[in-house]
Amino acid sequence: MMRANTLAMLSLVATAGVLVGCDNAAARPAGASADPAGSSSTAAPLLQPDAVPDKVVVYYFHGERRCRTCMGIQATIVRTIRERFAEDTASGALVFQEINYEAPGNEHFVKDFDLSFSTMVVVARKGQATVKWKNTEVWDYAHDQAALADYAEREIRNYLAMVKKS
Repeated sequence: MMRANTLAMLSLVATAGVLVGCDNAAARPAGASADPAGSSSTAAPLLQPDAVPDKVVVYYFHGERRCRTCMGIQATIVRTIRERFAEDTASGALVFQEINYEAPGNEHFVKDFDLSFSTMVVVARKGQATVKWKNTEVWDYAHDQAALADYAEREIRNYLAMVKKS
């Protein structure tokens, strides 16, 4: 009996360890935001609201431990950018960056973009300054690649529309 209890406890601990760093979207009510502050916040330094951005940065933030769902979300976002935004990435109007927010030197991103789990953040930039940003709702689409790709495309296009075309 003691051995069965020990094995059950080890299994529970291992399962919990795998989930660390991942959002449990199933635990949220349908339509509820993973970002308690809403879809955009002011933690990152902002320019004046009338500043016209010159590029969009799409970040995929993750922690040290990554589950299959987190990696699948990132793969869908990367594929969407590669397939649907080739011209924007070639021109420099759109940049993608994968960042481990738990790595030394990256801790500021947690505060800057109100991070608590793996997510996509879309940022409008003027030089190195942030004009506007959004911590997206990618977890709502985590198990539907087509819907996730369409959602990511809409969010990115909304921000690219702000960039002045030269």
